[in-house]
Amino acid sequence: MKKIVFALFFTIQFASIGQELLFKKVALTDSIALAKQMKQLASACDQQKLSAFDLFKFQLISGKYKDANATIELSINNTPQEESIYLDVYQQYLKATISSNFTETFKQLYKKYLMNSDDFHVLNLDDTLISRDATDYFIADFNDSYKNIETDTISMETAQNLVKKYFFKTVYAATRDLFFEEIKQDHKRRYYINDSILIPTKDGAEVSVLVIQRKGTISTKNSAILMASIYAGTNEAGAMLSASKGYVGVIMNTRGKRLSSGEVKPFEYENTDVYEVIDWISKQPWSNQKVGMYGGSYNGFTQWASMKHKVHPALKTIVPMVAIAPGIDYPMENNVLHNYSYSWNFYVTNNKYLDYKAAQDFNRWNTLKNNWYTSGVAFNKLDSLDGQVNKLWNAYMQHPSYDDFWKKMIPYKEEFAKINIPILTITGYYDDSQRGAMYYYNQHHKYVKNPNHYLLVGPYDHWTAQTQPEAYLRNYKLDKAALINIRYDLVYQWFDYILKGKEKPSILKDKVNFQVMGTNTWMHKPSLAAMTNDTVQFYLSAHKTKDFYALESKPNSSKVEMTIDFKDRENMNNTEYYPWPLEKENINLKDCLLFKSNPLKEDVIINGSFLGNLEFAINKKDVDYSVILYQLTPEGKYFHLSYYIGRASFAKNREHRNLLTPNHITQVSFNNSKLISKKLEKGSRIVIVVNVNKNNNAQINYGTGKDVNVESIKDAKTPLKIIFTGNSIISLPVWNTAK
Repeated sequence: MKKIVFALFFTIQFASIGQELLFKKVALTDSIALAKQMKQLASACDQQKLSAFDLFKFQLISGKYKDANATIELSINNTPQEESIYLDVYQQYLKATISSNFTETFKQLYKKYLMNSDDFHVLNLDDTLISRDATDYFIADFNDSYKNIETDTISMETAQNLVKKYFFKTVYAATRDLFFEEIKQDHKRRYYINDSILIPTKDGAEVSVLVIQRKGTISTKNSAILMASIYAGTNEAGAMLSASKGYVGVIMNTRGKRLSSGEVKPFEYENTDVYEVIDWISKQPWSNQKVGMYGGSYNGFTQWASMKHKVHPALKTIVPMVAIAPGIDYPMENNVLHNYSYSWNFYVTNNKYLDYKAAQDFNRWNTLKNNWYTSGVAFNKLDSLDGQVNKLWNAYMQHPSYDDFWKKMIPYKEEFAKINIPILTITGYYDDSQRGAMYYYNQHHKYVKNPNHYLLVGPYDHWTAQTQPEAYLRNYKLDKAALINIRYDLVYQWFDYILKGKEKPSILKDKVNFQVMGTNTWMHKPSLAAMTNDTVQFYLSAHKTKDFYALESKPNSSKVEMTIDFKDRENMNNTEYYPWPLEKENINLKDCLLFKSNPLKEDVIINGSFLGNLEFAINKKDVDYSVILYQLTPEGKYFHLSYYIGRASFAKNREHRNLLTPNHITQVSFNNSKLISKKLEKGSRIVIVVNVNKNNNAQINYGTGKDVNVESIKDAKTPLKIIFTGNSIISLPVWNTAK
């Protein structure tokens, strides 16, 4: 009788009222009631216009297993293997669901699936399902969405979204531990893994090292590919990839991480420790005394750090991808300190591996930055608001300029002169660490004449520039030519070229190689300077049409004024400088100075970093400003090309602060905006947004001339007034095909 009443309750519960569905929440802890509720909801939803993949979700949740199996079979048959990783999990989940023993069935199915896959597909599974595991997010996303429903009815759209979120939560919560374990066991079947190595350093510390060899190759001497990383426990798949490519994969973790004792101090000891690990590798019986290095972000930094004092004879090449440069692009950007590094410090130092719980506590970090912004306390009080001491953050507070604290970490000036090995630098137009990558590249070229140093850059972000781009980047569809497999193909083609004497990667036709967005082609030039053969210049003008001031081709007598009240915490400025999404219908017209050009009379390709020389007067001693560059397409969409953000007092020299004279005309130049290559079609307009930085993502420069980290809202008595003159110029480096 209870079952009949329960079923009747759910039938009535989801009776539709027009486009609304009746909805009564159950306890999230009652998995049986929740499953029955979602089953009824999936059945009640309109499924007529769903994609095949979404249809499968509804069929599965509603219990229509036969239909679901037919749908997923068709989807898998029409999808390349490397793109069907998730579909394979869903199919195996379905088969296990209708079996008598879910756990054992899924394990056996997944084990067989792995046994029938080659090394590279299994490593791709590791990268996709383990390194980018989103199970906790899926669970939280559904739970939060469910809790936030406060009405007795929900729309059809809300119902559909809830079913989709429940699908992801249910599938991954049930399978994650199972496929994690099966992939781990499959690795042991393929590779010899020595994960208990501790190497003593000359100063009495120790570092943890892991060596991976493909079974069947242990008796031969091979070159080693080293990854030096603070991200303990996350690079094993990379070392296995090296082993499957015919090398010995080696991982070294920052001292204090993994098995090594002592305190974790990011950036501080890599300049000696990595060199000593290379020396250890060169003396192993399996080593042929040739070592290459690769890796991205922090793992890119470690490659440059290893050559701070000298280049080890066994180090034959490095491939730094999206390499961060401490003090240059992390934790500050042109001396403007961002707060994203605050949580990263806990992520990498809280334990011997990584503190995912702390890193993913988005409520904590969002609350912290919002509380800081609204309260107006000094930036160096951030951990006081957080209630937990952040040692690294407090260290950063003491070094706002590029001083010895930062210089000791990586090669500095003439120290680049001794670096004489082949290098392949990889970065992306939308890589958060592009400035770091390009800093190393430019400094190497400054101190070494014509170094054997190649650059590859394309429409990639911080992740895809060290792995493989997908079809879309931040809502923009990439050209097919840009869709190269960087990690699996290009990197090892380079290693084979340098370490095994094979052909150079075909895409590296010259020293500088870059994908021109919108053309489906790559360009290849001998240097950064050769990327351009013309310049398009724009001067700021006070002539205004609706919301936009004009961009003119000549200097003019205009004056354009902007006022920023730092006491106002109801509003923010410069919230759109970060390029996400890349293309959108509208931009914020209210919090900045907007300038728009006349339509371009012909197609042009913007190649490189745009430059600026702003002439202005302010009533303060300093200002943090930004310049955003957009293409306004002939169709009326805004495409985010590039941006610059920096502190005026450090414009001439990042090592020494030169305060401005209040109410005195000054010129502030910049030349290290984000590098870009894109075709701008005839009829496009250039839109330039000039702004002052005031938001919850970075410190606020109140302009008193004191250390910005100690300034607070108490220093915001007088609003900042900035007046730009018509001598302010923005220069776009272009490639003119007509020349």
